[in-house]
Amino acid sequence: MKITLDKPVLNPQMIDIAITDLVNNSHRDDFREIIAWTIRTGLGEKEAREQLINTLATCISKELSNGLVQVSIQQLEEETEIKAMYEQSLQPIYPRVDFIVKSGAFDVWTTTYWFKVMSTVKLDNLSVRLKKDEITGFQSGTMQAFVTLAYCGLEKENPEPFTLFEKKNVLEVKLPEVVRFE
Repeated sequence: MKITLDKPVLNPQMIDIAITDLVNNSHRDDFREIIAWTIRTGLGEKEAREQLINTLATCISKELSNGLVQVSIQQLEEETEIKAMYEQSLQPIYPRVDFIVKSGAFDVWTTTYWFKVMSTVKLDNLSVRLKKDEITGFQSGTMQAFVTLAYCGLEKENPEPFTLFEKKNVLEVKLPEVVRFE
């Protein structure tokens, strides 16, 4: 099953605020080197910091949208009985943002920032189209996701990630409008 999201569905303002605080305050030193590299492209420090925040927030929002919807629908397909209302706590997902500085075809410097997402997904008023016991589309249904987003830094398996926000409703979407099966 291949699922495509037609548009990002997360509340980007909440992620922007969390990422801005992360980059400007709580983990400022973690991002010092990437900002220095960005300044070398001709931007001032303020513009480099803004570009970093925008890049991180955009990537995390997109990863969360796709990840939560994909995992939720895959777990829904594994259910033996699909009900009009469905609620599930999902396994953590680990979005990451890779920064690569290139010189021509060569990678000069690379770093990866990891995030951890713990979520509960709720589907209401669910009506699906089935073909041979496989979901092929949605006739109706609203999806809500309640998320805890944490910053793991350079280690995906960080035992004590820094919590950006906890159990926030970040997603509310009408499934037939944004999810397409291919």
